[in-house]
Amino acid sequence: MDNCSIYYLENENGEFLTNVTQLDSIEMLNDYINRFVDIEGDTVQCVECEAINVTSIAISDDCQMPVDCFVDPCLVSECTSYPDAECVANYCGGCWADYYLDGELINCDLSMDCVDLTGIDFGPCDMVLGIGWINDNCEYISGCDWVADSVVYTNAFFNSMDDCIEACFPASNDEINQSPHAFNLYNNYPNPFNPVTTFRYDLPENSHVTITIYDMLGRQVKTLINQTQDAGFKSVIWDATNDYGNPVSAGVYLYKIQAGEFVQTKKMVLLK
Repeated sequence: MDNCSIYYLENENGEFLTNVTQLDSIEMLNDYINRFVDIEGDTVQCVECEAINVTSIAISDDCQMPVDCFVDPCLVSECTSYPDAECVANYCGGCWADYYLDGELINCDLSMDCVDLTGIDFGPCDMVLGIGWINDNCEYISGCDWVADSVVYTNAFFNSMDDCIEACFPASNDEINQSPHAFNLYNNYPNPFNPVTTFRYDLPENSHVTITIYDMLGRQVKTLINQTQDAGFKSVIWDATNDYGNPVSAGVYLYKIQAGEFVQTKKMVLLK
């Protein structure tokens, strides 16, 4: 797999448009996952597919079905790293508080301390609030807003799984211990999904890892990972495409991990 098949664009109805990449620095696209964007770039041919090599990308508020949020996201958010940053609320695909400094989108790194959110009820809504520490693990948390029992928990949520792990997992020898104690494959999130889902897994030691998607007839659909990886807390995204970069049909799929002698398989549902 090459970088051209990691990210893709879809329209507001969830229909696939094109793969996107950034040949010089694919990491620049990380802050735009699951966001409405305006992009510029030229089409390039990669190993598996064609993709737009992004030369310019910006958050967009041009959507036909904005989310009806319970509160202005900027009222329950703050940018402690950059107090002078301007907050712009965005309702395309979620309740977003985007911060800009001199016209440039910035990552505020809002969450610095670990707050245990176990047992806190954020409401029955399906809106993803962010990543938080719950039940001794970093997990995606859904709810109606960031306020529970009159307490604002905005700063208890993290922008990425790596930020949560770094802040919340126990420290040893004055450094964060990022080596898990056992192999583990977590339930994918979201599930059901359309069309992107994330798999998280733990490697207590350096291992050769394969993660493979199968249909219910046992036919291989996609090889997500086939490489040796260092010990740590890992994650990988599946965009509901097969090994040829083509979107797969809705249905039930299996995902299987093999790391050394550890083997585990779980089930997931793709909606269309």
